[in-house]
Amino acid sequence: TAAAGQTYKWRLNQGHPADSPFGKAAEALAAEVKQRTNGRIDITVYHAGALGDWVLMNEMVMRGSVEMNLNPVAPTYDPRLNIAYYTPYLFKNIKEGKAAYAKGGWINNMLDPLFAGVNTKGLSVLPMGMSGATVRRVPPSPGDPDVPKGQKIRVMPLKACELTFKRLGYIPVSIPYTEAYSAIETGIADGQMGGPPFQGHEFRDVQGAWIQYNDFVETHWFTLTRSIFDSLTKEDQTILIEAAERQGEKQWQIVEAQDEEYRQKMAARGLKIIMLSDAELEKIATAIRADVWPELDKVIGKAIMDVARKNVGMPVK
Repeated sequence: TAAAGQTYKWRLNQGHPADSPFGKAAEALAAEVKQRTNGRIDITVYHAGALGDWVLMNEMVMRGSVEMNLNPVAPTYDPRLNIAYYTPYLFKNIKEGKAAYAKGGWINNMLDPLFAGVNTKGLSVLPMGMSGATVRRVPPSPGDPDVPKGQKIRVMPLKACELTFKRLGYIPVSIPYTEAYSAIETGIADGQMGGPPFQGHEFRDVQGAWIQYNDFVETHWFTLTRSIFDSLTKEDQTILIEAAERQGEKQWQIVEAQDEEYRQKMAARGLKIIMLSDAELEKIATAIRADVWPELDKVIGKAIMDVARKNVGMPVK
């Protein structure tokens, strides 16, 4: 363990521009930690994925070659960590999402031992927004999962994404995010999923509509190499957690307004904005939970999916 008064110089990598909410949150955390430790813990923030993309950064933090990260959680070394990123329709709105992910929430409680298994400490979660999809044109009955949509949609290279959008009636095409724009431009895909209106807005010049599917809350985590965290004094651990949680709480409070701001920006560019009704979201969630979740038992594990079933009021067999 560390002696009180020990000094540290760490690097924190985050994937968005410096002036984005995530860039500002990372700088605010670094400033608070520096101030509260009288400069003993000095964190340098690297923006826009300067040290590597989100998947690589999860691995670097695990290995301790970069100490801190603010990015989505990658399930590379433990598929159960999909529960920390993309598992569809665990909830249908931000309020339910916050209750699950926030400190003491049912997802948050499950994650600490999973993070420990990959030498990572999750300090706090920051929501990026409620996900949806952009498409070239409005498909038939966007809110009815039983109606074929006749459009190819770029999905994240994750089994859960593929299965979800197939069940929603689309033809899923697995393409990395960096290639999504050109795939839509060249017609390899007609649309894209995997993020909130903030992400949809990036595709405003090549898409005709935004559909608010609410399949997941995109989340980023402040993480730190576990072995480093465990070596700190209790005081320093508390300072880090409190600083991270302060940024997380701030982001939960503004995330719905942020989503609306980017929907308005898309509408101003001529995209048709489709908000699904509670009844449509309920029908979709029921279909995904009945038909996709059993497949995820094989990916994420039945034990974790059964916790999810209990939390949405489904019977556990």
